[in-house]
Amino acid sequence: MLKLFRKYISILIFLVIAQGPLSSQISTSPYSIFGLGFLEGNSSGTSRAMGGTGLAFLSERSINYSNPASYSGIDSLLSIFELGVFSKYTIYSTKLDNQSLMNANLRHMAMGFRITPWLATSFGFSPYSSVGYTINTTAPVEGSNLEFAKTFTGDGGVNKVFLGGAVSLVKNLSVGINASYLFGNVTHTESSAVFDYSLEDATFVSNFIFNYGLNYQLDIKKWRYNIGLTYSSPKKLNTRNTTTIQTAYQVEVLKSRMYKYSVPRSLGAGLAVNKGFFRAGFDYEWSNWEEVEFSNTHLNTRNSNRYSLGVEFPSLGIRKGSGKMIFFRFGGEYRESYMIIKGVPINYRAVTIGAGLPLKGVVSVLNFSLELGQNGTIKRDLFRENFVTLNLDLSLRDMWFIKRRYN
Repeated sequence: MLKLFRKYISILIFLVIAQGPLSSQISTSPYSIFGLGFLEGNSSGTSRAMGGTGLAFLSERSINYSNPASYSGIDSLLSIFELGVFSKYTIYSTKLDNQSLMNANLRHMAMGFRITPWLATSFGFSPYSSVGYTINTTAPVEGSNLEFAKTFTGDGGVNKVFLGGAVSLVKNLSVGINASYLFGNVTHTESSAVFDYSLEDATFVSNFIFNYGLNYQLDIKKWRYNIGLTYSSPKKLNTRNTTTIQTAYQVEVLKSRMYKYSVPRSLGAGLAVNKGFFRAGFDYEWSNWEEVEFSNTHLNTRNSNRYSLGVEFPSLGIRKGSGKMIFFRFGGEYRESYMIIKGVPINYRAVTIGAGLPLKGVVSVLNFSLELGQNGTIKRDLFRENFVTLNLDLSLRDMWFIKRRYN
């Protein structure tokens, strides 16, 4: 057990270190030019196949870090190790043109297990936000009717390393907390080959944030109902900014500018129903972005809302109830983002379908899901993104705490 634990920890540390350069390729959205970039959300594993639904689900078949109180559902005999990757194909549309792009990367990594009968824990990392875009445009040459080509690019993002715990206070009631450390670089660059210059604005952000959760279970006849509540406190992020201009003749560090990056207050509520191997859930999340200030004059903010619905059911026949049972999942998600650009709200919508396939052994599973969605709009000369995302999540579950008997 100790050897296996050390192996998992070594992999986790390596991938946390590697996550810095990797995260710059997670997002390929023009809308990531604003704020901290595109917000990645908290769903993983089985939740991704159910539209990101998970606030009321317990961590029984996979780690559910969207609500830290869910860790109380981890089996006392099992440890869970999860690794998620994705591949995404996106078509970008305007009223005049279409372009497409494929990208892939690591999505998340986490581990969870029960410490005592009343305390369970989980730790790992995932992207909090990501920046990735390239915009080619033209600008007028001052004092003439001529124009020159200019390129805006962005990369980087914010990573999240978290440690959480859940305590079962009384029967069917648990509370939990995730302590997360956010860190990363957000870099925006303006350049032109005509005038041979590159203006780079790089900001390093960091700070701790805390997320709280509650889960209450109610059993009525053969049905189990779970209510999940979450709360995230607002937090200003520490920033360190460097602005550099590079020409053919010199490199000069300009005066730094201070950016106001913050994480907003958010509330979430979820309801889940479970009977046998069937379960379904609904989530609602609200984030108070109106209290967050942005320095970009082209962006107006509003409070954001997220709605999701998901269903999971097992394969029928002789496989039902066995270690070879397949779980089928589907769901949908709708997000009213915090961004209003040129008076137009930017919204996100997607439908998902997936399955959990048992691997060799008793408890390990390969979860995969396909997500078809749309983000943004072509109104007012904006971008619309139509995408297809394939998510693969490997869930390895080992029986660490079984007391072995010998004759």
